[in-house]
Amino acid sequence: MTEREIRELICQALRYASVPGFNRSDRQAAFINGEDVGLDDLEIDSLAAMELCIAIETNLDVTLLPAELPALGSLNGIVRRVEELQRA
Repeated sequence: MTEREIRELICQALRYASVPGFNRSDRQAAFINGEDVGLDDLEIDSLAAMELCIAIETNLDVTLLPAELPALGSLNGIVRRVEELQRA
């Protein structure tokens, strides 16, 4: 899967989880086009984190645990980690 497709999948998961800090369409578009978004800015609760990780595992066949997300720091960090896991 390409980086852009990973970004789109993350957007879909965050929209599905109704993450308050990601509801603005301009923020979503900016992220899809490569801009970074800090996880602290998104107000991701534990349920949304779980839904994001499940979407990644279901669609990309890689496992990312919700507990790993804070250490990644941003959505770009998640993208990079997913890409690393896909190469492994």
